[in-house]
Amino acid sequence: MIKIRLMGKKEDMHEMIKRIYQIKGIEVMELSDFYTNKGTSKYGRIYMEVEQVK
Repeated sequence: MIKIRLMGKKEDMHEMIKRIYQIKGIEVMELSDFYTNKGTSKYGRIYMEVEQVK
């Protein structure tokens, strides 16, 4: 299992998440909600857990 933290604009991260779901051999096990960063409402973070599928 690999844990990933994405940081950036919400719409940019959702586009990247769509691409990660399309990677053959990778399964997204868990996906968090969007958390805003302190001091800004423009940027935030999303956490993912992925596994390699054999």
